[in-house]
Amino acid sequence: MSKTKEKRSRIFNLYSQQLRSLVELGLYDLELKYEKTFICPICLNQFSEDDLDISKENFLTLEDAPPKSLGGKANTLTCKKCNNESGHTIDFHLTERLNELDIKAFLPNTGSKVTLLHKGVKVQGTVNVNEKGIITITHIEKANNPKSLKEYVSKTGKDDIVELEFPVSRINFKRFEVALLKTAYILAFEQYGYSLILSSAFDIVRKQISNPDEDIYPSGFWTRQSVFDKSNEGVHLISTTGFEGFQAIFMLNTNSQESGYGVYLPVSEKTIFDVVEKLKKQEVGFVLKYISYKGSDYFTDAENLTMCATFIKDRNK
Repeated sequence: MSKTKEKRSRIFNLYSQQLRSLVELGLYDLELKYEKTFICPICLNQFSEDDLDISKENFLTLEDAPPKSLGGKANTLTCKKCNNESGHTIDFHLTERLNELDIKAFLPNTGSKVTLLHKGVKVQGTVNVNEKGIITITHIEKANNPKSLKEYVSKTGKDDIVELEFPVSRINFKRFEVALLKTAYILAFEQYGYSLILSSAFDIVRKQISNPDEDIYPSGFWTRQSVFDKSNEGVHLISTTGFEGFQAIFMLNTNSQESGYGVYLPVSEKTIFDVVEKLKKQEVGFVLKYISYKGSDYFTDAENLTMCATFIKDRNK
């Protein structure tokens, strides 16, 4: 058995066992279709152990959170359909947005095609920044009219200032934000499993992920802060009165830098809009208090399973 197949099988068994325990403990009233059942966290469709077979049309795939290109790892599963759709329509905008910001800030280990404009002459080229921060601009001979390129070179001196035009951005900012929300949601699923995400409070999250161009989840739910680092990573319960919910904190890594992001996830479908609105109004320096359950077992420990599921269900009565 390949390492990938073995990993998918191990994850499937862990989550299907947790799901069965939640039903047997009476914490969720679900009719499971199979003896071993996995529910895709995005579409909520049920899958059997046979759906680990990659010859199936919609088999269970490893899901990276954050995207692998930004330093994420695959620690859970989603169905192929959800994985592909979110990858093409959502995750791309997250990776592209961060790389684009790095390039336009001329950070080390970045590069891009550019249009160079000087003294009325426009040519195509590239700009690259090496690991030491040294910027190199190169003309692309095949992409330029030889006459224009010759004129550009003749008019450009050592200390001249050249205008750079970067390619038109391909980023859809709404989808970039939804990609952050999806990353946080999958990380919550990794840490707590079904005991958390099967709550009705997360219906709005799933609906937004499945409809990335619609305004469903309240805006202002994420923040990027220098105070976030690896020691903060995890999905933590917010204990600050009036701001109850979960804060998913994770690091995103490009070739140039590491950035910490915090995303608000709901504890109740009744309070989410009010909490996000209050978060947007807080001044710089405002700090949330957390209760961290990082490292706790929410998959095989019946006490933790019961506590988590009961807590979030009580919040949504």
